[in-house]
Amino acid sequence: MGLIEEAVALERKAEESYRVAAAATPDVGARTILLLLADAEAEHVVALLGKKDAGDLRGRDLVEAARTWVRGAVEGGGALSSDADLLPALRRAMDSEQATEAFYRSQGATAGDLRVRTLFAALADAEASHYHFVSSLVEYYNRPNEWVESAEFGLRPEY
Repeated sequence: MGLIEEAVALERKAEESYRVAAAATPDVGARTILLLLADAEAEHVVALLGKKDAGDLRGRDLVEAARTWVRGAVEGGGALSSDADLLPALRRAMDSEQATEAFYRSQGATAGDLRVRTLFAALADAEASHYHFVSSLVEYYNRPNEWVESAEFGLRPEY
């Protein structure tokens, strides 16, 4: 299996993981975010197959795409999700994003083709962005658990 094929397989696995988690959650908002992440991974496949320029990957801001929905949920006073299976799925996604970023950084650094190096650098940055985004979701969804478990120990920091 060549380098590009290996990268495509990683991206398709991540996309499928997000789509499975989205289909499994009863929470409409969480499903929306998971599908945004799945679509971003599908976009990476398109770039890897040479149908999109690496510069185009930097133009889409996943956090911006989810911001309106998250703001509405928070301002509306609702919880983002009550799905108990969502946190483990997001933690697995964090591991996947981190592993994929490491793959792109290591393989991109040794690639002889300038196009591959440039593309892998852009994809590594995108995966790092996904990791930070998903980790912030884990922190947000887990906050009620932390608060209930340790409320007597003082005020919680603001989100």
